Amino acid sequence: MNKSSIILIGMMGSGKTTVGKILADEINFKFIDSDDLIEKQEDKSITDIFLFKGEDYFRELEKNLISKFKHKHFVLATGGGLPVFNDNFDKLINIGTIVYLKTSFKELTNNRISNNSTRPIYTDKKAFENILKQREYVYKKAHFIISTDHKTPNEIVNEIKSIIQ
Repeated sequence: MNKSSIILIGMMGSGKTTVGKILADEINFKFIDSDDLIEKQEDKSITDIFLFKGEDYFRELEKNLISKFKHKHFVLATGGGLPVFNDNFDKLINIGTIVYLKTSFKELTNNRISNNSTRPIYTDKKAFENILKQREYVYKKAHFIISTDHKTPNEIVNEIKSIIQ
């Protein structure tokens, strides 16, 4: 297992960015958010990229982005779909240790994303539940799975630190 970098995967709203920033700071790693990098590169929001260029274009941007990671000692918060498409999961395994931040459908929809209109694939609860079910098989291939329900970001960070050391 490659412990030089840590990759956080999971559905939107699972806490990848929040947890990733805290974790990177605590272990003195650089923090990278794949969606932020794509937004800067394209000079558009993820929502606008989906709207004007389509999901296929966005997935291609993700694939190209992860092929550029050569340096070590970073925490990467991926977009929710990044590990699922274009054999990206297999590429991520070669970059570092993958941690799946597993958040229940109920927690995601009731407490985390239901009022957030900036989420491009969140259209309704049923569609979102189907996406979660489709992605779960890939997410479960992670080196570690951490349940995030009813935990603070700091509790999740401490759990990650305890398993990666």
